[in-house]
Amino acid sequence: MNKERVLVTGGSGFLGSHLCKNLETSGYEVRVFDLKPSNDQETIIGDLRDQDGIQLKNALQGVNAVMHLAGSIEAEESFREPKKYVQNNILGSFNLLEAMREAKINKLIFSSSAAVYGEPASIPISESAIIHPINTYGATKAAVESLMSSYAYSYGFSAVALRYFNIYGPGENHIPETHLIPRFIYMMKKGMDLTIWGDGNDVRDYVHVGDVAAAHILALNLEKGFQPINLSGGKGKSINDMVYLISDQLKINPSVSYLPKRPGDPTVLRADTQKAKKLLNWEATINLEDGLRETVDYFEGREIVIDK
Repeated sequence: MNKERVLVTGGSGFLGSHLCKNLETSGYEVRVFDLKPSNDQETIIGDLRDQDGIQLKNALQGVNAVMHLAGSIEAEESFREPKKYVQNNILGSFNLLEAMREAKINKLIFSSSAAVYGEPASIPISESAIIHPINTYGATKAAVESLMSSYAYSYGFSAVALRYFNIYGPGENHIPETHLIPRFIYMMKKGMDLTIWGDGNDVRDYVHVGDVAAAHILALNLEKGFQPINLSGGKGKSINDMVYLISDQLKINPSVSYLPKRPGDPTVLRADTQKAKKLLNWEATINLEDGLRETVDYFEGREIVIDK
């Protein structure tokens, strides 16, 4: 009996690398579609925005399911470059859906985001909350979810949108690095002032990359239809809390500079994860303190690129 093959778009990135390893451990064959090669998996180099889609069609041959992680991911950048986000995230995802439909592949797991919620009306946020993104990044994720829903009901797709809250863990490799945890680790070690937009009381809900990768594999078991599902640790921490937790790990007392709050940054994002427990039998297993220790160890001796 042949193994099921899963195509991972964006599989060479931070989450993609963890996910591909977990898929292989779980008995799946893995193929990556990305702009850059994976260090460990068969990779087809290509761009989802290409109109002819030859590389994508080749990548889909013999595939049973697709995990779609490719796209632009920075909320602040999307405020400055909305066209880039519409082209990369919406057009690229539409091209993927059409290529899947033509190839008769109907199982898709999508890398969505808590950014679809915008400023939530109540906390914790459940999947039934109103979708009201306040930045272009969130708007593109919401648009792709709508496309997925239409393909589920029009063409019989099994489409799952996993709405990540704040993913962290070893292996982040964004250039430049804008995510809070690796950025703060690096800046503290270099003796730099930490820069915080706003008063530091904004709350985020952190989830370890290993837990997120595990949820993707469980989502492959869901049947036809469209399902949005939150993935988070379920415990909010303020940015000021994170400064304390990271500095305590490093035994460094940093100085902090507070800058004006950025447009498009919600005040509080904390998830209700009951749906993930019910449908996937999933919940986060790695607590924040342990995950931070692992992440701090990973960045020991590593250089990253940041915008100062």
